[in-house]
Amino acid sequence: MLDRTIPPKFKEIEPIHFPWPARQVLGNKIPLYCLNMGSQPIIELDLIFKSGSAYELHPGAAYFTAAMLLEGTITKNTQAIAHIIDYYGATISTRVQKDFCTISLSTLTKHLSPVLDLLLEVLLTPSFPEKSLELLKNVKAQAIQVADKKNNRVAYKRFCTALFTEAHPYGKHLTIQDVFGIQRADLQQHYDQLFFTSCAAFVSGQVTPTALQLIEESLAGLPTAKNLLIDQILPSTLPEKIELVDGQHLQSAIVIGKKLLVKKEVDFLPMVVVNTLLGGYFGSRLMRNIREDKGYTYGIHSSMVALLQAGYLAITTEVAQEVTKETIKEVYKEIELLHHELVSDQTLANVKNYLLGHFLTTINDPFAIMQKFQTTYLHGLDQSYYTAFYHQVRNITAVEVRKLAQKYLSLDSFTQVIVR
Repeated sequence: MLDRTIPPKFKEIEPIHFPWPARQVLGNKIPLYCLNMGSQPIIELDLIFKSGSAYELHPGAAYFTAAMLLEGTITKNTQAIAHIIDYYGATISTRVQKDFCTISLSTLTKHLSPVLDLLLEVLLTPSFPEKSLELLKNVKAQAIQVADKKNNRVAYKRFCTALFTEAHPYGKHLTIQDVFGIQRADLQQHYDQLFFTSCAAFVSGQVTPTALQLIEESLAGLPTAKNLLIDQILPSTLPEKIELVDGQHLQSAIVIGKKLLVKKEVDFLPMVVVNTLLGGYFGSRLMRNIREDKGYTYGIHSSMVALLQAGYLAITTEVAQEVTKETIKEVYKEIELLHHELVSDQTLANVKNYLLGHFLTTINDPFAIMQKFQTTYLHGLDQSYYTAFYHQVRNITAVEVRKLAQKYLSLDSFTQVIVR
């Protein structure tokens, strides 16, 4: 009988290996990556285009163009589209980020043909009905209005603007005025000129030869827009200390951060360790100090965000207004300690085990593995990125952590935003 009072033996995580998708190029030059694995008869197909909001010609065009795809085609209205999706128990969704637009399909393998036909129809013959556009504009405007009443959302948006300026797409944010200013013609222009830019296809799950052939034949009919996009030069900005007061909230939202690294840079992976140690997981220094010891907040988190043109680090939290200054003081104190003191062997080991253990939980099915692949592909990396991740995490030393903190986390380089 199992004695549950005895903990399992500790086992060090060995080098991590997982399958990598096979690549082929379709006749229209679209790369197709296939990962055939899994025990369930499910297929997921992602089409990713380099046509996110950073490249749109009119504010909101990228978001509304993608959202309107499921609102109607030349032959089907939104109810007919929804009925087909529900009938087959499938999902078709759209997502627009700064750099990329993603169209995702998930279905049982046996229903791939009709669902794929529908996907191609909404992609190739959208009608962008005016009535649906007006409804979506109202919904989006209400969402922005609600978000703008939340201190943490306002603080984060103001932080990004401070880092990149309003002149750069990474620093811009969709406003209610932008939403009501968008017109059907703007969507059509985005669709015609930019939507299909740099398309790549990713299929995972139980991909039978028949299913793969069907996907190949269907995607071969997609247009391939020329990549005419020009990345805007990132502006040089100085660190700012910003405080916004509206007098309607009991808590202060705090964002402290700075521009950092993109995924291709050599110190990106080592800095993942430093960030995790500082505030990237529940046992981090910021959590132990500001949550557990001081009781100032329910949670404080530090994250590294990697966009195509830039990366940044952001420390976020919400605290009672009366402890705002003390919280900020403690954040900078923890950063400064990283400059001068060597982290203990046990603390560093905890961070390493967390990072590697958490990584294992993110590659436990074919769809999750494909997500990992997409991350590397979209940033111009390959499978060696994850091999490097394992070795960087496993072998980093306390001395290296201190050097990285000194190099990238100087106290005078941080932008600070408070909204209360």
